[in-house]
Amino acid sequence: MNKSIHPELEKNINGLKKCFYHTPSLSTRKLEVGTENTICMTLVYMEELVDTEKIETHLIEPLLKFHEEIHWDEKSIEHITQKIIKTAGVNIADSMQEVIDALLDGQTVLFIDGLTRGIIAKTAQMKERNLEQVISERSPKGSMVALTEKLNTNLGLLRGMIKTPHFCADSLNIGNLSKTSVSILYIQGVVDQDVLAEVKRRIDKLKVNYVLEGKLIEEAMEDPSKVFLFSMSEITERPDVISSSLYDGKVVVLVDGNPYGIILPGLFVSSLQAPDEYNQKLGRFTIRLIRLISFIMTIYIPSAYVVISKFYSDRLPKNIAETLFKGDELLSPFWSMIALFFLLTVLADAIFRIPQSAIVFVSLLATIAIGETAVSAKIIHPFSLILVAITYLTSTLLASKQMAAPTNTLRFAFLWIGNFVGITGMVVGSTLLLLYMVFLRSVGVPYLSPIIPFRIQEFQDTFFRGRLEKINNSKHSYPNLNSK
Repeated sequence: MNKSIHPELEKNINGLKKCFYHTPSLSTRKLEVGTENTICMTLVYMEELVDTEKIETHLIEPLLKFHEEIHWDEKSIEHITQKIIKTAGVNIADSMQEVIDALLDGQTVLFIDGLTRGIIAKTAQMKERNLEQVISERSPKGSMVALTEKLNTNLGLLRGMIKTPHFCADSLNIGNLSKTSVSILYIQGVVDQDVLAEVKRRIDKLKVNYVLEGKLIEEAMEDPSKVFLFSMSEITERPDVISSSLYDGKVVVLVDGNPYGIILPGLFVSSLQAPDEYNQKLGRFTIRLIRLISFIMTIYIPSAYVVISKFYSDRLPKNIAETLFKGDELLSPFWSMIALFFLLTVLADAIFRIPQSAIVFVSLLATIAIGETAVSAKIIHPFSLILVAITYLTSTLLASKQMAAPTNTLRFAFLWIGNFVGITGMVVGSTLLLLYMVFLRSVGVPYLSPIIPFRIQEFQDTFFRGRLEKINNSKHSYPNLNSK
């Protein structure tokens, strides 16, 4: 509805009512302003989205008290916005599409009879939850507050932490049917310009009807023909992580309605890092290496066990082979692993689907199905159960870094390869996996950077956390090998 505003009030109001299908949420308030040379005005707003008290005190009251005699023409719009309306934000609308967008954002529009422009007053009062503690990225030390679903609240949190005029937030609306506000955040003078240009190019290229989840923006940053395992962005609900990423020269995308930020580029080494490392000495030199080893273990432990049991058990000492692979269980090590992973996946999914009151009951059933009963019945080998538990335990270290999906996929892939091809297949598969990771790009930046390509100046915050002063004062840059 990209029409011009009509000088007749009723035509504008009827057009809006028709556009919104005569919803009762669309409210109007007619006013007669002035004493002798009176003029008709109409306020239009969405009832559930506005602060009605603000409309009464900042719009209706000053307009009805206005008794100055002026000539009502297009220039009088500026007179009203500057001398009468008391709201903090005021804009001028030249088209009905601007009016519709403003109404959907919770603003109030003032139409004046005989004029072809409207006044948009900032009166939004969106309902939102209070600030809460971080849930999915808990940390023993550091900031405890998390982002909310309200974009402006999140921007306020970040501006309170990044106190510099160089902090930029480029806003745009995405969606043909329903528009969603998206903000691209960066620090001018610090941000990698190639990364920023690539992020903006990909978002500008995005053509969709609506945006409900930030995942749509995440996928827009990926090449669908190349990326099918690892995520090329980092997701966080922590404002301190976003602030640190911006200081590192990265770009962050916030989507209205989503309580997390999308950090770009998303690199493999970022999955090894955690906020508490910058607030304490514990684990400064070891914790990231432990996470890296855990990443390798959660992928290879099941397949290594299956390969040894099937191809090399006769080469082991007899007492060790009997302990690890008895041979009188109903299921072989391979099928034991498959069954256990299947049941644990079902259990993990069920916990998030069932009522909270039934979680204890489901856990009890899982204990019966997976635990001592299955071992006593000689269905599975007890060592298989131990290895599956270790595998899942190591996978939890990287679960909050979007590594759960790739580790699960790779674990099953190597399990099948190891069972049918053996150690040779695992070596070939590992080589192909490494080559695949080398060729991955996150908005043009190599996924394995700064390991491949090797950049020693960035290693002070890769596998260990260096001195904070040196990290703080170092200038970060990213090798951009994007071929458009």
